[in-house]
This record gives sequence, structure tokens and C-alpha cells, in this order.
Amino acid sequence: MDSDHQNEGSEPGSRPISIAARCRARFFGCLCLAGWIALWLLSSGNAAAQQTPDTIYYNGNIVTVWAEHPSVEAVAIAGDRFSAVGSDADVLKTAGPQTKKIDLHGKCVVPGVIESHVHPITAALSEIDGPIPVFHSIPEIQAFIRERAAKLPAGRIVLVPKIYSTRLAEHRYPTRTEIDAAAPDREAMVDNGYASVLNSALLKRLGITRDTPQPANGRIVKDEKGEPTGLVLGAPDLLAKFRGSRTYTAKDRLWALRAMLKHYNEVGITSIIDRMEGPDGFRAYQTLDEAGELTVRSYVTYFIKAQGSPQQVRQDIERIPFVTGWGDKWFRVGSLKTVLDGGILIGTAYLRQPYGSHTQIYGFVEPGYRGVLSVPKENIFEMARVADELGWQMTAHSTGGGSTDLLLDAYEAADRIKPLRGRRFTVTHGNFPDDRAIERARKLGVAFDVQPAWLHFDGPAIKDAFGPERMKHFQPLKQMIDAGIVVAGGSDHMIRFDARRATNPYQPFFGMWMAITRTMTDGQVLNPEQCISRAEALKMWTWNGAYLMFQEKEKGSIEPGKLADMVVIDKDFLHCPVDEIKDIEPLETIVGGKTVYERPAAVSGGKRDGSHS
Repeated sequence: MDSDHQNEGSEPGSRPISIAARCRARFFGCLCLAGWIALWLLSSGNAAAQQTPDTIYYNGNIVTVWAEHPSVEAVAIAGDRFSAVGSDADVLKTAGPQTKKIDLHGKCVVPGVIESHVHPITAALSEIDGPIPVFHSIPEIQAFIRERAAKLPAGRIVLVPKIYSTRLAEHRYPTRTEIDAAAPDREAMVDNGYASVLNSALLKRLGITRDTPQPANGRIVKDEKGEPTGLVLGAPDLLAKFRGSRTYTAKDRLWALRAMLKHYNEVGITSIIDRMEGPDGFRAYQTLDEAGELTVRSYVTYFIKAQGSPQQVRQDIERIPFVTGWGDKWFRVGSLKTVLDGGILIGTAYLRQPYGSHTQIYGFVEPGYRGVLSVPKENIFEMARVADELGWQMTAHSTGGGSTDLLLDAYEAADRIKPLRGRRFTVTHGNFPDDRAIERARKLGVAFDVQPAWLHFDGPAIKDAFGPERMKHFQPLKQMIDAGIVVAGGSDHMIRFDARRATNPYQPFFGMWMAITRTMTDGQVLNPEQCISRAEALKMWTWNGAYLMFQEKEKGSIEPGKLADMVVIDKDFLHCPVDEIKDIEPLETIVGGKTVYERPAAVSGGKRDGSHS
């Protein structure tokens, strides 16, 4: 790891330029000063108590992600922090009369998992009315349509949500006739929020024929005879009323956040970066934080659309009443974010060169097409300038190589006005960084937030659409890490509760296995030279995530003085057969010294011994 990356920067929110920013900085500065004084008084008053641990975990195989002592036998916890880390003998001698001692019986322990890209509220709300089935093939979709058609009242549309062609065995969307066969007398639609396939009955209701003009914000796909195939891309104004959209209340969002954070604890997650919230989402976090109900430390990204003029973008940012770093150890303001392009699952990622003639998987062939750029160039440049000026950390959703290059252009332009290094600006997704992009990111100190699940699940489907040259640069993790770039691991979890069957699974050890082996669902290994070590993968989901939060001195490894976040797991992460890594499950998740999840004894085979001495 580049030494500059480990030591650079200070807490975000410093050096504001504008008058509004100066006022805001003075206000938050007073709060911060008061907070630091209170923290100093508290730590001084508790110093003696901190020397005697409340709990010691010993006789373990503890992987610390701490360079000085990578593997130890025991840890002591006093309050919410690690007070001692080392051998059984050294740590046990710090025990006092009331210290609880827990024998790990050789079990493996790793630092608390930091998931660097999730959408917990959205994910839970997706199943507020019940579980969403997981579909792997067109026959499964047809069976679901028949089942729903038999149950729903007459006149109700049969909607099949969250269908991505890259996840289906056929590597295509179902056709209109295939949906007709499943629901010959009903209106039906297969949908993912961007691409929709309508059956004949629904096309008739909407009056869509060969003579229907193309909508301004989408495309009605037609066959070689000019007849609608049933596939409609984009066109939200046309289809929004059929997608079952609903309004969610503050109570709904609180339920969603509580429920999903509990599920995150169950897979060993102790910290998250929520990658896109607005005021409603921030209020949900604030409510749970004030009530002491957060069990996952949350670094929350503030989203703006960055539309209109550059001046409007500046004004929108200046009106936000906080900045990166504001908050506490449970809930903290994270990056400022926008969405720069589309996605590789739906064929809207913005590329350096046209897609070419192998895009049938997305339902169209248009050789000159490069994807969708969602934000004007001048706006992304202004956003980067203002973010750097006011002390924000910035990121942008960027799935294609063309959008990543544009984002780096904006970062370089901001850097020429005010140096970026230390701000930890980030590329979110960044699936296709070529050699030049990696070098530019290294010079700027830009980090990456990546999702290996797309390699595992979507690689077999997209490799032909993107072609071998582009696929050489698909998530080149080893090259990026070797270059000194901080790469954090995440899932982009946004649909379903189930950790392994979610559209983007958030089970972290499953994700680490993907990064280590680069094995796709067809059993092939994509670019094996880009495989990374187990230690590097674990660091992606621990220390590197903490780095993205400016909190690597507080968490991300098991060290004395750091927050006592750790996970006891059921396999030896560093030495078990590599394919067993994907099956690892937590036995206990500990956040701030407190157990927030413990695997039932009937499943784990018994509770570990704990005693007072």
C-alpha cells in the first residue's frame, strides 16, 4: 500500500471558501470543538476503567488486518474499544475480577465487516409487501405469470419485477409471444425499471402499433417488419403507472432501516456506506441514531441529480446544511454523489467507444451507440469544483469506461484549482478502468468502490457484448491494488432481504470469494491474472472501507484503541479450501464490544464457554 494513502488527509469539512461555507464551517466548528472537549473529558475520566477489560476473547485464531501483528490469539475489550490484542498470556493478564472470559476454542475472528456500497432502505422496501421471487430462466417467469394470473382479480395487470436479462439462462428478455403464452387473456409486463416487455394485451391497451412514434425519453423496439416486439426501453412516462410505484411514509422507512440493519448484522456487517439518500433517508438514520437503535455504523451518501445549469448545481450543494464528516461514530455524513451514467445490466453504461453489434442481450442492436450519459459535462465539472471547495468528499455512479474517464477529467480540473489529495474522492463502480485511468486515479489519490458480484453473475452474459479488449479491463483488482489505489468491496445491495439470493448479494464472504477467485457462474475464471489474495480481499471489506470513511484510525482492523467491532466465523478464512470461503457464516457479530448477533446454538453446535474469574 502506498504510504501516502495511509497517512494523507484530515477529517473532511475543512477549508471552506464561500461566505455560506464559512458560516457553515464556523457553526459546525463550534459543535466539533464542544464535542472534542466533551470527548477529552470523558476519555480522561474513564482512563483508569479502560485499563481493566470487561471481556476477553482468548484461544482464538484472530486475523487482525493489523500490519504489526497480523494474527493473534486473544483480544480484550474495555467499553466499546479494544484494550489489548496479542497472545493469550499477555491479554489474559490484563483481566480483572469482573472480566468475562470467553474461550473461542480455536475459532477464527476477523474485524467487523465494512460494506462499502448498500441501499438498505430501498432493499427492504422492495419486499414490504412480501418476498420477490428470484428468476433464473424464462420458463420460471412464465410459471410465475400463470400463478399470479390465477390469483389476481380480473382486470389487474400481472407484473413481474426486477428481471435482468444478464441473470437469465437465456441471456435475453422474454418475448411478447412467450408472455402471451403464459397469460393469453391477461395484461402482463416483465420489468426492471428501465427495460419492460409488454404482452399483446397490454400493447393493445396502450395503443402501441407499428405506427406509434418513438417516445422522447425511450424506445419502442420493433422487429425487421416494423412490428413492436413488446420490449420498451426507458419511456418512464409511458409505463410508470404500471410499475406499481407507491408512496412510502417515514414509518415505512424506519421499519425498512431497522429490519435491514438486523440482516446485515447476521452476516457480519458492522459498518456500511449507504450510497444514496436524500433528506427522508437522512431523517431515518438520525431518528434511529438518537434513539440508540443503530447496530451498524452508517456513513450515508447525499445524492443530488446535478441537473439544470452549473450555477444551479452550485446552489443546490451550497444549500445542504452539513458536509462530509458531520456526525458521530454511529451515523455520519458521507460523500456527495450523482449518477453519471446507466448500468452494465441494462446496456446503458457510457463507454469509451460504441458497444458494437453484439448487444442482443439488451434487446437492441445499434452499432454506433455508446450508452447513456445522465449529467452534462459542465455540471459534473462544477460539482467536483464545489465539492472540493466546500470540503465534501465526492463520488459518482460510473459503470462504463467513458463515464469513468469523464469523472476523472472533472476531478483533475478541480485539483488544478485546489489540490484533491487527501479528499479521498471516489469512483463508484468504475468497472472498466484502463491503464491510463488507473494511473490518473493514483496521482489524484482517488479511491474505488467496486462490486465483484457483477463479475460473478453477469460476466458470462456481458463478455460478448463488451468484447475481449474491453473485458481485459473489467474490474482489474490486482492491478489497481498493486498501483496503490484503495479499492473497497461492496455489493450495491438494493433488492431483497436474502443475503445470498438478493439481486446483488450482500453476504460479504461470498463477495470476497468472488474477488479472490474471479469465478463466474459458468465456472470460467475471468482474467485470472487479476485474482487477489485472501488478505487483500479481507482488507477490501475492512480497512479499505474504513479509509473511504476517513475512519481507518478508528476501525477496519483489530488494534488496541480501535472500536471493538469484530466477527467470529465458522471457518478459518486464511487456510480453509478456497471454495469454502463463499460459504463462511458468522457465529457472532460484535459492534462496540456488544453482541448484536449470535448464531442459534442449534445451528452453530453449541455456545462458546464464558466465565467470570
